[in-house]
Amino acid sequence: MADSEKNDPSRRGFTLVELMVVILLISILAGLMFSLSTGVFQKGERSTAESQLQAISVTLEAYRNRFGDYPDVVTPRQLFDALDGKLGPRGQLLTPPYPPFLEAGQFALGDEENPELLDPWGQPYVYIYQEPDAQTRLSGFDLFSRGPDGKASIDGDGAATLDDDNLRYDD
Repeated sequence: MADSEKNDPSRRGFTLVELMVVILLISILAGLMFSLSTGVFQKGERSTAESQLQAISVTLEAYRNRFGDYPDVVTPRQLFDALDGKLGPRGQLLTPPYPPFLEAGQFALGDEENPELLDPWGQPYVYIYQEPDAQTRLSGFDLFSRGPDGKASIDGDGAATLDDDNLRYDD
């Protein structure tokens, strides 16, 4: 009776070795899919940051067309307030405020008390106002994201030290 139970196909199950082989194959396939999808997500985040940088730059141009200059602000919160129509070119409070220059719904904004335009990696975009040039009397700006590594520094002259991970908008 014991021999007939061993040979009965309805009673046969997987051995421990067979189960471990199947688990190993599934783990290898899952690892491959994860590594491939990680690269796709990183490319998507870079693409999002590039399009957001371009949208902010277009908004800054609209701001300049309205007020004659870019906002001379220092903090990410002040930049948000300027593009939201609350601050003038020298950081003065506008009463009544203008309609917003920026469609903020496409950006991550930080918290309610301190809204700021965040890149896909959760860091605020960096905006640096450039004083008007003595010859052309035109001002400018630097606008960039610190990128996925979050590393960029601003030296004493206000110039940004960037690496290959940073994204910059050059007009």
